[in-house]
Amino acid sequence: MVFELPPVLTSAPGLRAAELVIDGLSVCCFNSTNAERFWEVAYPRPDNHELHITIQRLNGAGQPVGQPVTHRIDALVNRISISLTNGSLEHYNQFPHGGPADPEFHRRAADNDRHDLGWLIDLKGHELGHGNFLRLMPKHPSRPLSLANIRHSLFCVLKPEDEEVRISPRSKNKPNAPHSFPLGRTNTEVVGVLLATRPGEIRFDFLPEGLNRIDPLPHDQNTRYHIDIINSDTLDAQHEPPWVKGDLYLFYDKVIAVDGIQKDLWAIPGGRFAPDGDCHSTGFSGATLEPLIQP
Repeated sequence: MVFELPPVLTSAPGLRAAELVIDGLSVCCFNSTNAERFWEVAYPRPDNHELHITIQRLNGAGQPVGQPVTHRIDALVNRISISLTNGSLEHYNQFPHGGPADPEFHRRAADNDRHDLGWLIDLKGHELGHGNFLRLMPKHPSRPLSLANIRHSLFCVLKPEDEEVRISPRSKNKPNAPHSFPLGRTNTEVVGVLLATRPGEIRFDFLPEGLNRIDPLPHDQNTRYHIDIINSDTLDAQHEPPWVKGDLYLFYDKVIAVDGIQKDLWAIPGGRFAPDGDCHSTGFSGATLEPLIQP
């Protein structure tokens, strides 16, 4: 899906090597523990989801050239690294949190920036009412997960959803159960760009080696790419009209431990994932997602 990028991405300093779409079952975290700084995206790999990377070549005017190529990512892949041979870090001086992130963001405010990263639900925060965050779950065969390190990148939200979502106790399995509440609007797709200092290549590396391969993509002023990285449902979601159950509950099984009541998210369908309700990225305000792939 090629679309018009938000101005925050098109005005960023550097040569744009690619535009990105991050969506589906995923957790985004801006890693600031490394001097280089980069985005991490964790993709849990339950049986009812498939992770694909789709690459469309674009010309200098942003028009598609040829047909897109889709790579299905093996569920045994632990780590995906995406980087540029001549990557830029200059944009992090303007965006120390990896993109537009108002520290006073409140999702019900009338004057929110539609591209602010605050639209993502923070799994480490208290907004969901699930008690205190305890830890990220360590690597285990019962919790397969692929962690993408996306370097030289700038992220933002494409736009917020049109409708509010509801949060309800997971044990009740109903959108209007006792102690459920409207959260407000959340994010649609996370979009981004890869920024270079000069022409070069986009490199993809996978661990363990041999499970997937994507050849380097050369880029310059006349060639860039649109890259979708989507962890999408393979089965229809539970419907309680007009609500459809989202994937929030899976994060408690695969990603985070909390000391309170686990929650479900219910959404009114819309957008590319209309049959599945809310199936968009969440956020994590910790320093890194690295513990998820450590024993």
